[in-house]
Amino acid sequence: MLLATLAPAQTCENTPNSGADFKVVDASTGTEISTLCAGREIRLVDNSGRQLDPSVVRYATGAAVTCTGSDFSTNALYTPSAADATRGFVVITQNTPQVVGASGIIFSKRLEVKASPAPTFTLTSCSADVVQVTITDQAYTANLYTVKIGNNVFPNVDRSQPRTFSVPAGSTAVTVTGNYTGNNQCSNSNTQNFTPAPAPSSPPVLTKLEVRDKNIVFDFDNIQPGFQYEIQVAEASAPGGYRTIASRISGSGIVRDYTVLNVPLPGCYRIVPSSACGAGLTTGLRGSPLVCTVDLFNTISLVSTSANGINKLEWKTLSPDINTFRIERTEPGVNPVIIATLPGTAPFEYFDNTASCGTTYTYQVTALVDRAASWSNKSSVTTAAGTAPQPPRLIASFTLSNKVELYATNAVGQPLPNELTFLRTSPTPVELGVVNAPTISDTPDNLSVVNPPVYLARRRDACGSISADSNPASPVVLSVNPQPEGARFTWSPLVGPDASIPVTYQLVRLALNGSTIDIIPVSGLSYTDTQPPTNQSTVRYRIEATGGGLAAASYSNLVNVTRQPRLAMPTAFSPNGDGLNDVLEVKGRFLSTFVFVVIDRNGQEVFRGTNRTQTWDGRINGRAPVPGAYAWRFEALTDEGKPFIQHGAITIVR
Repeated sequence: MLLATLAPAQTCENTPNSGADFKVVDASTGTEISTLCAGREIRLVDNSGRQLDPSVVRYATGAAVTCTGSDFSTNALYTPSAADATRGFVVITQNTPQVVGASGIIFSKRLEVKASPAPTFTLTSCSADVVQVTITDQAYTANLYTVKIGNNVFPNVDRSQPRTFSVPAGSTAVTVTGNYTGNNQCSNSNTQNFTPAPAPSSPPVLTKLEVRDKNIVFDFDNIQPGFQYEIQVAEASAPGGYRTIASRISGSGIVRDYTVLNVPLPGCYRIVPSSACGAGLTTGLRGSPLVCTVDLFNTISLVSTSANGINKLEWKTLSPDINTFRIERTEPGVNPVIIATLPGTAPFEYFDNTASCGTTYTYQVTALVDRAASWSNKSSVTTAAGTAPQPPRLIASFTLSNKVELYATNAVGQPLPNELTFLRTSPTPVELGVVNAPTISDTPDNLSVVNPPVYLARRRDACGSISADSNPASPVVLSVNPQPEGARFTWSPLVGPDASIPVTYQLVRLALNGSTIDIIPVSGLSYTDTQPPTNQSTVRYRIEATGGGLAAASYSNLVNVTRQPRLAMPTAFSPNGDGLNDVLEVKGRFLSTFVFVVIDRNGQEVFRGTNRTQTWDGRINGRAPVPGAYAWRFEALTDEGKPFIQHGAITIVR
């Protein structure tokens, strides 16, 4: 066709009613299409019905209708470009040859062009069997992405938020395909590989759950390093039935005292490995079993009758799998004690009939489920008036200053803080005092083995109830009869809280400073010490008694046995070098601190010694001994600080 024939059509007007037409066919599938895809080849086919030779039908593409004949081509194939997709359309102009009596016809169509890039997305391996896909692509229709993992295909995925998908065994790649509404041709795919995230080798264990007001304190075990965990509470309305209340928990082995504030109470809780994809997503490994709170309700109250003095506890629990309930009680100044262990079945109540009137107790119930334990909140109550308190157990013992110390305890040996009245009933009855303490002291006169002091105590509780009298208590009273080479001791028997338990005695020997020299086991109520220590002139003695229901030893009064120093001095010595009596030395017993002086006939001091290693060989100022008589004087202090003085004469012979 000659360009000249285009002259009548140079106005580039479309002739939609001229009978001209063409259709667009996808080159690879032969499917007629109305929307073009950038990068996907199309074929242009005349559709005018005029039986034209395709070799003379020409086409041009661009942003507008083409008017210049040189821009036309007989090539009916075209691949839309990225520029076309950016612009959003392409104008295809068809120029057909003239027919007899008519000019050639220009006919054009404006066709939409869409881009089809590989869709962008981020991929996170949450666990061994879960991945999270976040589609960041903006090219395709928002909710028409397809995700394929292995043989699993998930269509119509929205790009508005991250999505998690299960991973078939052995799969390590995710393919995302983008699609347009009503157009299945303009699509593209992108594939990313991943390594499945490892899981902890064994599940965590929730070992403690303690309610403190509206908070819960947790203990966990089997927490593995390098992993994170989260605490979940069971909630029917939450996705999957659980809601996360704490996350990003980490550590190694045991984690103690992890506190979560303002938790739902009552409730059932578990700890699970936390997914790398965020809260609420767990790994393939399951978490701990559920542990449910124990809830004390109807704040612990007393039985309505004030005469009984009984504290009543009630509680409830959500868990049907409790093995055992433990009841713990705390009172002022006393460590918590377990007062009862109950089966984990209804009725959920306990009556404490061992409480003391006027004492405030704090209770806590523990539910044991396999390896886990759930602690209730703590609840306190003051016991109302009840029966008279139990009588105290009374113990009497002498101190090192020879005072009697009385000590009152309850039946298990704990000191009593309540008001106590102490009395001496024998030999001279007297009330020693009323005190809010477990101890009091007494200094009895005229101690006697035959008639030792006897004591009683009675207890008055905060409600005014008075106990019966305690057991009579009498400490051991010790007496001594000194003998030339020792001493004989006799003592009274110990009277303690339990007369059915035998009493064992030991004789304790002490130095004047109170330190123990040695202990001698004895039997009966007397003993003769025939071998007292030879290095001390004064020895203190007391009896140590054990048994009789005592939690610790009771001691008698102290008695002293004093022996006078003994000095043995010769009347003469012969410092002549023959090896016999060559020196004058101090001899005797209990001579530890002394001054020994020798004086000549002129009254001059010729020798002075202060310990037994110092001896006199008769020399004066290095000169040879002078035979004759000399005077000596010995001065010392006993262990009790009393002076000991002796003097005499000594003669030097040849």
